[in-house]
Amino acid sequence: MTLRPLPLLAVYTTSKAAVNAFTESLAHELAPFGVRAHLVIPGRSPETSFGTNARTRMGMDVPQAYAGLAGRVFASFQQTTEELTRASDVAEAVWRAATDPACPMRLPAGADAVAWAAA
Repeated sequence: MTLRPLPLLAVYTTSKAAVNAFTESLAHELAPFGVRAHLVIPGRSPETSFGTNARTRMGMDVPQAYAGLAGRVFASFQQTTEELTRASDVAEAVWRAATDPACPMRLPAGADAVAWAAA
């Protein structure tokens, strides 16, 4: 589950939605056996290597038709004033999901993720 649209990442968003649906279904299926599954949904975290890894795998050859959109999207990443997700936010959410029986199925991790989930 993503908490907001991710322009230029439609394939990533689609695959993440499939994994999330699988996890939700699996959680319901395994609950009678005492097995829990949760979705930890992090916000934007520049201190992780996700962006670098994604760029090296995708390449940065932006087709001319996408140049304007890509420029606006990349510029918006640089202009953010919101609080971002730290690696420790994700670790805390994973710990809560693993240890707190009252943890919700979907758990946003990081101040930005919490704000997006509330919107």
